Amino acid sequence: MSLGVYLHLPFCLSRCRYCAFYSGEPPSRSGELVEFLVIEMGLRVKEGTGPVQTVYLGGGTPSLLTPEQVRHLLRAVDRTWGLDRAGEVTLEVNPADRLPLESFRNAGATRVSVGVQSLDDAVLEELGRRHTAAQARKTLAAAVAAGFASVNADLLLGLPDTTPGELALWVEELVDLGAGHLSLYSLELHPGTELSAAAAQGRFRPSAEALEEAQFRAVVRAAEACGLQGYEVSNFALPGHVCRHNSATWRGEAYLGLGPGAHSFLPGAGPWGTRRWNEPGLDPYLTALGRGKPPPGGGEELTREQALLERLFLSLRCRAAFAPRELATRFGLDPAGTVAAFQALVPKGLFEVLPGGRLRPTWEALRRADGLALGLHERLLGAGPGGASAAGAGAAPGAA
Repeated sequence: MSLGVYLHLPFCLSRCRYCAFYSGEPPSRSGELVEFLVIEMGLRVKEGTGPVQTVYLGGGTPSLLTPEQVRHLLRAVDRTWGLDRAGEVTLEVNPADRLPLESFRNAGATRVSVGVQSLDDAVLEELGRRHTAAQARKTLAAAVAAGFASVNADLLLGLPDTTPGELALWVEELVDLGAGHLSLYSLELHPGTELSAAAAQGRFRPSAEALEEAQFRAVVRAAEACGLQGYEVSNFALPGHVCRHNSATWRGEAYLGLGPGAHSFLPGAGPWGTRRWNEPGLDPYLTALGRGKPPPGGGEELTREQALLERLFLSLRCRAAFAPRELATRFGLDPAGTVAAFQALVPKGLFEVLPGGRLRPTWEALRRADGLALGLHERLLGAGPGGASAAGAGAAPGAA
């Protein structure tokens, strides 16, 4: 099983109006955090088994770091767990900044994710983005010229003043500029954000659900016409450009989250895996590590029921095939009942049947993944052999 490392770098020059993530720390403190991330690696060394296959530098705006700081972090990962020489290293970048892209690549980054979001300047301004559409185009072209193995572009769905046709044209343009990967995000109004307050005061009108669905379907058609295949409900890639870090996460493999606000999943800790998290906040993080203690946070050992629900959530978001019988074996469920529960959804157009009894979720299933997962979870844990009444005797992951 692979190991991924996520480094959270919560630095921003300004906060987007829709952003609810932990970010906004002053970039002037990046040097402190880089050094203390190395200290946290030393404290977490026994939580993972290398070599590390993927590293993801997220934020915030990780590209506010210098190339030398990125190199320093990657060397520390290598010293701590070993870093696979063929590994994937992703760096998120903001098109508004002067980016030493070639130097970032020389420092060890193999993949960049460009926060495009929209190619309409009026929309970008309303969202509080610092960049223009022209800067986004320039950054994508520059990233390709710098020689990164893969370049991703982020796009937002749910923008009220963007038609499905416009989004389809943007997809074509982004691919023409060299993006081999596309990630979609829904514009959500979270309490406490500027955009949420504006909506409450009638100064911003979120898009209707029907418009967002039409936008999504237009993007799927455009992406597939450009040769990108959807491998997860919101991710599309040309052959060889799938994001290995996120794919491993969706498969339930181990990842260590380092930095304030970062989350980890350790599938080998406990019979059903353990989640761990660091609390947001740079000062408490630095204070604890300065005293030789782990940063403040918490952890949770998953139950069989929680692990099953998570596996359903993640499996139903991805276009990868899976075998219901293998799911039954892993979670101590009744094999016949498990197969029947999934087969009942085939006539409804939610699964494609593949050779060997394997199933693959359709796009319709992916768009309904959360509700489907909850319904299947309830049915699979119902009364009967291997169901809720036998939960205490469920097999551990990997058991025969």
